[in-house]
Amino acid sequence: MKTYARWLGRILAISILLNFLIELISRKSFKSLIGYLTESPFVFFLNTLIIILPFTVVFVVRRKIFACMILSLTWLGTGIINGILLIFRTTPFTGSDLRLIKSAISIAGMYFTWYQMILMAVGAVLVVMGCILLWRSVPASRDKVRYGTGICIIAAAFIIVVGSITGAMKAEVVAVRFGNLAAAYHAYGFPYCFANSLFNTGIPKPDNYSTEAMEVIQEEELMPQNTYLLDEETKPNVIMVQLESFFDPSLWINSKLDHDPIPFFRQLQKNYPSGYLSVPSVGAGTANTEFESITGMNLDFFGPGEYPYKTVLTTTPCESVAFDLKNIGYKAHAIHNNEGTFYDRHTVFSQLGFDTFTPIEYMNNIERNPTGWCKDKILTGEIINALDSTEGPDYIYTISVQGHGKYPDFQYYCEQIEEMDQFIRALVNTLRTRQEPIVLVLYGDHLPGFEWNEVEMRNGSLYQTQYVVWNNMNLPNEKKNVESYQLAAHVLDMVGIHEGTMMRFHQKYFNGGRRAKKIYLEDMKALEYDILYGDREVYHGVNPYDSTELQMGINPIAISKVVFNDSNILVFGENFTHYSQICLNGKQVETTFVWPELIIAKDVPEKKGNGAEISVKQIGRDKAALGEEIFPKE
Repeated sequence: MKTYARWLGRILAISILLNFLIELISRKSFKSLIGYLTESPFVFFLNTLIIILPFTVVFVVRRKIFACMILSLTWLGTGIINGILLIFRTTPFTGSDLRLIKSAISIAGMYFTWYQMILMAVGAVLVVMGCILLWRSVPASRDKVRYGTGICIIAAAFIIVVGSITGAMKAEVVAVRFGNLAAAYHAYGFPYCFANSLFNTGIPKPDNYSTEAMEVIQEEELMPQNTYLLDEETKPNVIMVQLESFFDPSLWINSKLDHDPIPFFRQLQKNYPSGYLSVPSVGAGTANTEFESITGMNLDFFGPGEYPYKTVLTTTPCESVAFDLKNIGYKAHAIHNNEGTFYDRHTVFSQLGFDTFTPIEYMNNIERNPTGWCKDKILTGEIINALDSTEGPDYIYTISVQGHGKYPDFQYYCEQIEEMDQFIRALVNTLRTRQEPIVLVLYGDHLPGFEWNEVEMRNGSLYQTQYVVWNNMNLPNEKKNVESYQLAAHVLDMVGIHEGTMMRFHQKYFNGGRRAKKIYLEDMKALEYDILYGDREVYHGVNPYDSTELQMGINPIAISKVVFNDSNILVFGENFTHYSQICLNGKQVETTFVWPELIIAKDVPEKKGNGAEISVKQIGRDKAALGEEIFPKE
């Protein structure tokens, strides 16, 4: 027993030290760390228990020292990653970030220099080599492993840790769900919050969920399902433009700008419906504001830091504004001037009911800003292309990227949003020339990732951007603050469109529904659970939505002719871009873009090209093919 007691003491000491270091890295000051230790000693102890739990593996292995070293490196590594992420954004490291590794790798060059990335790669190799060296050099214990005793200790540790966490949750010492991730990590510690984000996903079954409750919601809390006499001529095109990290710099008290970088947006705010928009994230999390504004669903009910794009929407079609408006004759388009695979939009938008998706791989005349992001002015032409592609009304959801970090300084950020403001002006002026009803919704997805706090904001919040609704329909100039999950419902309510469960639910609340806000939130959670995870009572037990056959690009790639000229292959067609790559039997060859009607593969050996199947794929930075056009078509 002395051996077990000795190892228990060792892993306790290691866990306390690790907990101390992890929180120091996160909080970036001893003063903040000491405040945490003195104000929340039990929370610190609880986090120490969480760190200890995986260390109990030492009781069933012979290489105990090696196991302790690897686990220590793992815990410390997660703490360091969290510290690095907090330099670039306000949102801490969560389990959802592990699902975004592919997307993170594709944009690493935007945040780190090649020299830094090489150093990180070398560091990773050295860590792996160090682990191998440790395995070979660190001696194994000579004591016999008593698996029965070891398993009992592990089981006891598991019961103690889970029991302590459960008790702390019931006593409300720690929270189960986090409205503000950064505040939760600060209050409850990194190990607890990170572990929570790993295992706590989806929406748990609400206490008030039942067939009877869903019937009451349908009967009493949904606006009547009609479109108030809108016909094909009066149905407006609905265009939503989510502006990357766009907000009013004058809201920051410490701003020392000598001019207004967003004069046109400010002019629109005065003359058209507008207000503050409460969003679910700060510094990052574009896809979550996007999810709320497309589906009308509140992310507070999901797991901490969860991205539904990476969880439930990978397999489940979900009611959305796209599906809703298509029910009354609309076509639905998505546009994004960044890679289509980012956040898996190339598959998720199919689950959300879009007919077409135009990512940067299907765009020409791309211009980039100094940090490498595509400038937003390209979006004007893409939006017009989408409008021109159909005879009837369109729902166009556009995600901008120019305002994306990393920012060298605040001045640079303001220069970018000034150009974004010019893009807004050009878009509005272009739409003004069209003889059709249009509603254009402009809003920021979240604040930029600077190190500031709510005390420095004139509106007292880091989770508010602003929105404005330009239109040519003489809508009342109403000033209303809304949540991002209410935004679409608010806009559709203004034009008299009442379609879709979540939209009508929010509209009933806007229009004097009898429910108090607490009940409104409880019933919203029940609706979301029913639609995504429950029995789909609101749909009579069957999901009425099927994934769409998503067309990539408004104008798809087409091959009209292939010409072999010596060792060159000339592919003629339509809508080629710099991302178009010629493939022989499915394998990519070096391709030169000439113009949208011609691309060339040079110096192709005769054996390789002769008789091969010729195709063209749209391939982005992550090397994923978004589409393939084969010549001749099968």
